[in-house]
Amino acid sequence: MRVDPVTLEVVNNALVGVAEQMAATILRTSYSTVIREMLDYSTAVFDVNGRIIAQSCRIPIHLNSMSRSLRTTLDEAIPIEEWRPGDIIITNDPYMGGQHLPDVQTFLPVFAEGELVAICGTLGHHLDIGGMRPGSYAGDAVEIFQEGLRIPPIKLFEEGQMNERLFAMIAANIRQPAMTIGDLRAQTAALEIGRGGILDLIERYGVRTIMECLDEAIDASEGRLRDRIREIPDGTYESSYFVDDDGVVDEKIKIVTKVTIDGGTIHIDFTGTDVQRRSPINATLSSCESAVYFAILSIIDPSIPANYGVYKPIEITAPEGTVVNAVSPAPVVGRNAITHTIVNSLMRALSEVIPERITAAYYGMSNVHILAGDGGNGRDSWIFFDIEVGGWGASEQKDGHDCYSQGIHNLANTPIEMVEATYPLRFKHYELIPDTGGAGRQRGGLGVRRDIEFLDQSGSLNTQFDKFKVAPFGLFGGQDGATGSMVMNPEGPEPEDLHSKTVNHAFKYGDVFSMRTQGGGGFGPPEERDHAAVERDLREGKISTDRADNAYGLKRA
Repeated sequence: MRVDPVTLEVVNNALVGVAEQMAATILRTSYSTVIREMLDYSTAVFDVNGRIIAQSCRIPIHLNSMSRSLRTTLDEAIPIEEWRPGDIIITNDPYMGGQHLPDVQTFLPVFAEGELVAICGTLGHHLDIGGMRPGSYAGDAVEIFQEGLRIPPIKLFEEGQMNERLFAMIAANIRQPAMTIGDLRAQTAALEIGRGGILDLIERYGVRTIMECLDEAIDASEGRLRDRIREIPDGTYESSYFVDDDGVVDEKIKIVTKVTIDGGTIHIDFTGTDVQRRSPINATLSSCESAVYFAILSIIDPSIPANYGVYKPIEITAPEGTVVNAVSPAPVVGRNAITHTIVNSLMRALSEVIPERITAAYYGMSNVHILAGDGGNGRDSWIFFDIEVGGWGASEQKDGHDCYSQGIHNLANTPIEMVEATYPLRFKHYELIPDTGGAGRQRGGLGVRRDIEFLDQSGSLNTQFDKFKVAPFGLFGGQDGATGSMVMNPEGPEPEDLHSKTVNHAFKYGDVFSMRTQGGGGFGPPEERDHAAVERDLREGKISTDRADNAYGLKRA
């Protein structure tokens, strides 16, 4: 017997509300700027089989990542029969369904009337999880053991009792224990809020109705996505795109995508993609899946509730031992170079058949930079972790957004005032860069320049950038967006160009780190751009007179 449609809709939206309540709890109680300001965390509700049912509006790369971790935990580590009321399971293992070690996941079972009815989950990117480098981004790691503390699924709380020894072990292996443990406690507090929200729903509708709603929500999302896929002509559409390099070997990394539409299914085949690297530029299968799911859902219909059902019509072939499905013990902290490239490559492949739903390439990387200092005495050490973004690719109808988070990460901007009040850092420049958006009938979005002055006695810089060599591509005659760059002391007597994947570069007092992020690709021939739009770009300083003349052929008196 099917649930009444009104009840189903109310329960589905209420479960999303539960996930959002969990997210609000983390926001209010977290410690680090990574979670509190940048919002690099997610929350979700799952059924007893580990299938995701509802999630908060946070980080798309976490799509189904928690679900794979949870299902792996149930299948290989802690079977459902061993879960008890008050248990909380923790894990961050990339080779048990996770993505990279800084992403710590926690799960709490919800029991009602003696029966397990749902599971709440949280995922937070932690400021530090140990390893070779501050912030746990070791660009020179050659195996996962060098990247930090690896936590297989284990009970952090058991029947409501805190595992104090486990907390102490985690704290002993990380650089900022007070901040990191504070964020972890924020995650566990959110789980309890989620449990309360689900129990309120059960009290109103009953266990059986809620369980039936979970199943029907999955079926409904699956059916909607299959219907939308059927609107796309059957066929095979191919593309390839590249990562600059792995930070160790100076050669491009090729991502091959073959998309086959067949009735109500879509198959993504990565056969031909380059083999995994002996550096952190690798992605686990979970990361690869999440990138694919985000791209397909955002292209085909982002309004479909993103539960387990939307993943069922999507088939993925990702050969083991490649950069899209690395095998242990490959390091994986820099997996974003792969996942962003997957998204853009899928966009280009599907531009052949549904160009009206596609954008040109966006900036294509979570531009991670980690500044660390010793406080002048080696005791008051600090770590500033941040991610800068660039320009969006243009679409058939719109210019790309300037310096705005797009794609799989959906991050918020960390306020300058917050950073300067917290760390010995000062911002010298923060401005859009003219001409970085690819010229086109619709112009690509602009990248940004951001200069940070280091005010501690000594410290280090580690980065994971990309698209310094491989430009964000334009489509249908649109020009490519600008590549990124980094410079140390750009206005000093001896400016130094930095590699996109800089490892342990020394800082001294007064050094200035300057990043210039990538622009988005243009869409359509530049000569078809409306001259009024070109004049507006000139007035706003988004393009130069040279660009107006040479790319757009603007004739000015």
